[in-house]
Amino acid sequence: MAAGGGKGVRMGGSSLLADFKQLGALSSAHRRGYQLEVLLEQLFRRAHFRVDRNASAAKPRQTDLVARYGETWYLIEAKWHNRPVGTEVFDAVRSRMDRTASSAVIGVIISVNGFIDSAVDELRVRRDRGTILLLGEEELTQVLSTPRSLVNLLQVKREELITHGRVHLAAVPKPRRRRRPATDLPGSGVRLLDRDLQPLPYVTSGGGFGEFVFTEELPDVDWAFGNGSGVSLDVPVRPSNEDGIVELLYGLDSMGWTSAEPRWNIQQSGANWHGVGAREFTQALRTWKKREKTLEDAHGTEQVTYFDTCQGGGFYTLTASIAMHHLRPVYDCHLSFQLPGVPVDFQPIRHLFEQFDAAVFSYFRPLSSASIVRHHLMDRMTLEAVGYVVSHSALELEEADGTPTEWVTGLVVSNPYCGKDGSPTSDEWPGQVAESELLVCSLRSHHPVDEPKEAYHLYWWEYAYTSEALVLRPVADW
Repeated sequence: MAAGGGKGVRMGGSSLLADFKQLGALSSAHRRGYQLEVLLEQLFRRAHFRVDRNASAAKPRQTDLVARYGETWYLIEAKWHNRPVGTEVFDAVRSRMDRTASSAVIGVIISVNGFIDSAVDELRVRRDRGTILLLGEEELTQVLSTPRSLVNLLQVKREELITHGRVHLAAVPKPRRRRRPATDLPGSGVRLLDRDLQPLPYVTSGGGFGEFVFTEELPDVDWAFGNGSGVSLDVPVRPSNEDGIVELLYGLDSMGWTSAEPRWNIQQSGANWHGVGAREFTQALRTWKKREKTLEDAHGTEQVTYFDTCQGGGFYTLTASIAMHHLRPVYDCHLSFQLPGVPVDFQPIRHLFEQFDAAVFSYFRPLSSASIVRHHLMDRMTLEAVGYVVSHSALELEEADGTPTEWVTGLVVSNPYCGKDGSPTSDEWPGQVAESELLVCSLRSHHPVDEPKEAYHLYWWEYAYTSEALVLRPVADW
């Protein structure tokens, strides 16, 4: 059996891919191979590599292509034989790599008809003799369709080989990841209580779909020294299932992009579940069957919106749709950042692209309008409190019995702008929240949890839109 030689799904929309399909009709293997080299030269150039064809980097033997991206050099050999490529090609490429002026050159072998399994195994075992990356037909058609994904694909292959000792090929089954426990993610220091001060895992509200989330803190990325505005960055990511979402949270946490109080909202037809904390979000995702049982007519998918702040200023949202069956596949997953400016150090963001296979290049774009919209009420609106958001004070004031004081920092209230027909009762109120029966408000003046106030009022609200979601901060006081 040959690895990487399967007929992958062909993707349209690219002239390179159309040219590749036409090459298959050529009867002359020599002509077909030559035209493949020409096509690959165009591919690497479109992916912003500097390319030399028929290069003499490994004299006396000529090489199909030598390409450079940044400070990394690639020695590329293309094969379109009638059979899978074996160890003789690997040895020839390795020999040419040994004769190059730099020991840091990476070999790339592209074989339309795949690779012999034993040769792939030997490549993995002998990886100490030089890094050689393999591309079969399925991966070739993918990068011909989206050339800019080539850089990330090569980086993923290199990391798999060096770090994990695995040869990354589309036709080779990927090892199943160990399911990450929710307990290794940071838990929230915030508690949610009902009106009787009983703890809640999350706030359950009537509502529908809308991709929004409540927050107690909303950084203003336009507030900075000097002129200018904040920037946005949108990153499409491709987790295959619910566990991939959890893996993404682990990655964000490892980069320092998880705070103690991220906010989230899981949306279904007829219900929303609002919560705090990365660990709590993971636990809520994995108990989807329990939540589904509370619905009369559950939709086939649920939407999630996750919000957190960034170190150094700014924030991001994570949105995705997850199917309501045991495989839990994920659709349309996006990370959307708003930052005070373009960071000087790109490495964390570059690492994000590499780790989560964000194959499509993204760009920092300046915000064309103010990031945050604020609306102050002329007349305070009385609110009906049905729950509380509580946490310990940073000052750690203690009760008489020595226990730390818990303070009410937020309120769960009935939504005064909830329209019966799903439309807001105020022109200024964001339409996505019109169906939500409850709001989670930030409380401007905190008070001890055992000293509830007779009345609370809505004073103002502010919100921001990322490319995929609304982040809303209603502000109340007593």
